[in-house]
Amino acid sequence: MIPDEKEVIDIVQNNMADNLICRALEMRPEEITKFICGLANVEGGYVLIGVERDNSVLKVKGFQLAFDIKTVMDDVSKKLKGKILFEYGHIYVLTKNVFAIKVEKAEQNILIDDMCYRYKNNSIEVCREKKKNSSTLFISYTECDAPIVDIIERKIFEKLQNKVKISRYTGLKYKDSFKMFMDTIQDHDFVLTIVSDTYLRRQACMYEVGEIIKDHHYKDKLLFVVLTEKERKYYGKNAPDKIEADIYKGAASKLEYTRYWKKQYEELEKAMKQINDYEATRQATYDLQVIGQIYRKDIGEFLQFLSDENGKSFQKLYDSDFDELIRWICA
Repeated sequence: MIPDEKEVIDIVQNNMADNLICRALEMRPEEITKFICGLANVEGGYVLIGVERDNSVLKVKGFQLAFDIKTVMDDVSKKLKGKILFEYGHIYVLTKNVFAIKVEKAEQNILIDDMCYRYKNNSIEVCREKKKNSSTLFISYTECDAPIVDIIERKIFEKLQNKVKISRYTGLKYKDSFKMFMDTIQDHDFVLTIVSDTYLRRQACMYEVGEIIKDHHYKDKLLFVVLTEKERKYYGKNAPDKIEADIYKGAASKLEYTRYWKKQYEELEKAMKQINDYEATRQATYDLQVIGQIYRKDIGEFLQFLSDENGKSFQKLYDSDFDELIRWICA
């Protein structure tokens, strides 16, 4: 069944934010499953894709009808365990298409892979007790910066040992899902990003950044090291042509990364139009949406966060035996 059209229009026009999750774009089954689970575990509510919340105002952005929504929602249904009722469909609000999901309150907690989620402030949070003596740390980096990550991981483990569990790609087994691994980022207590020029130009890394900043409390859990050319001595023979991330050289330097991602978006969009076949470009449509999210929102917000925070260079952290990072993890 399709949600009540009048009810959805009333929610948007009257800015009714209670038990509501709005996203300009989000069609990853893993995320939609969490949204439904989180709402079902409270009082129920709505997920509106194609609507954005700007402070207390709901703004309709619209949603592409061409998206293969049935495949996405079939995948969502398979992931949900337990008795849960929800309905979905396309609804026109202010002449623009919105994809609406109405979720009923569940009789008992709904779990996803033995994890419980609950709605909170336009998002969801994990309901679990943190281990008293152990924290989880996700290290986000690009492969060419692995020598730096090896040094940091070795020092953290040396000092904290069993007090922290570190996740990075080397923990993946053959045929494990790389995407599913990335989608667990929000479930970690802390995320450490190793920011280099290459990192800011990798789609997988920027996807991770997008996952991180979805958490409304990400500033409390996001740690970072911004690399410079001084770290080249740790790379050996396989150092990239450029290591330093141009973050602290002014607004124009930061905008170069936005310009880079906008160009990636335009080139992919042009190639898709030349093929002009929806079935043949279905996966590319998803990539286009991800890249659009990167250059319109994620890269700017991430770089602003890095600029605002008082970050330490790798060399300063190295000289202090990474004490500042370790104190933050142990706090």
